[in-house]
Amino acid sequence: MTVPIPAEDPRHVPNRAVIDPSAITYNTRQITGVLEEQTALMAIVKADGYGHGMLTAARAALEGGATWLGAAHPASALALSRAGLDVPILTWLFEPSTAQVVLPEVIKAGVDVSVGSELMLRMVADAARAADRRARVHIKIDTGMGRGGVVPSRVRELGHAATSDDYLSIAAAWTHLSAADDPSDPMTDQQVETFDAAFAQLCEEVGPVPLQHISATAATLTRPELHRDLVRIGIGLYGYPPVPSPVRLRPALTLTTRVAMVKEVPARSTVGYGHIHTTDQPTRLGLLPIGYADGLHRAASGKVEVLVRTRSGYQAARQVGRISMDQIVVDLGPESRAQAGDEVVLFGEVLDGLLPDEEGRALTVPTAADWAEAGGTIPYEVLTSVSASVPRQVKG
Repeated sequence: MTVPIPAEDPRHVPNRAVIDPSAITYNTRQITGVLEEQTALMAIVKADGYGHGMLTAARAALEGGATWLGAAHPASALALSRAGLDVPILTWLFEPSTAQVVLPEVIKAGVDVSVGSELMLRMVADAARAADRRARVHIKIDTGMGRGGVVPSRVRELGHAATSDDYLSIAAAWTHLSAADDPSDPMTDQQVETFDAAFAQLCEEVGPVPLQHISATAATLTRPELHRDLVRIGIGLYGYPPVPSPVRLRPALTLTTRVAMVKEVPARSTVGYGHIHTTDQPTRLGLLPIGYADGLHRAASGKVEVLVRTRSGYQAARQVGRISMDQIVVDLGPESRAQAGDEVVLFGEVLDGLLPDEEGRALTVPTAADWAEAGGTIPYEVLTSVSASVPRQVKG
């Protein structure tokens, strides 16, 4: 008798993205600790909570002191509202086709909507009429990012159009900084100056605007004078400060797999496509069933280490050869006690506390930042690249 095994059953996949909500809660508390009492924290949970699960991240951040939620797409914001998360929610990225269908439901649910053009304003106004509910809008001002937002010279015009429609209410004005991760870049001060001037014009046109927000994680950690009424925290929630900071954060996602095979090879054995690695001594190689289809960046090939949990403790092992679609090879060393089935930590936190290696030396847990540096990218991309084919497991 045979028992069918569903191909996508996560119980039969060796790879795991283990999410620790307590880390998100901890990180939120750490960041709220640097805010003044009048400044609220918006938890940014776009991109499925940066790969951590949108609802998991949202609930954990709210427990840590967040009082707002932000999601790029209206459908995501609507899902947050329908999950019973009774806090203000902001959404900001939509186009006419989906807006016509989703925005009325979003506004009916009381979600705030950002606008950065007259067309966007009209879409929101039409949706508010369809919902028969006044929409709360955040006027986004493009101060130099060059993406969404109204150019400063048209702020008055957009503000006038908003206040001329009974179905619209201006709740806030905001902007996004393009270089806050480099505190020495003068662009941040230029953008703030541009925003303040445009905000003053907006208030002259429409009267007092209740809220203004400028800072994401980087400016929140380095420029307290820019906190204003609200800060938008994304990558910081998940444990990765984009700037040097005394605020201690914990990675909230740990990517693991298990050793598929261990074999002994002689010196001068080649490894991987293009034979880019050659062993310099007899050694033991470990095959891991995870690769770039699962989210590992191919550009990081040969530049990272992983932790293998052997019977006698953790050991560091360098990844060697080219990262393949669904597998990588690590050099375990000639004396390694690793064997097939051993757990491997690609990056994140060791789930049951870090043990010393087999020689009693302290080990450093690889992080998404390490993989980002090796691959020439940023932790944001590493975290959001972890494929949906990797089952998520929520700790606790």
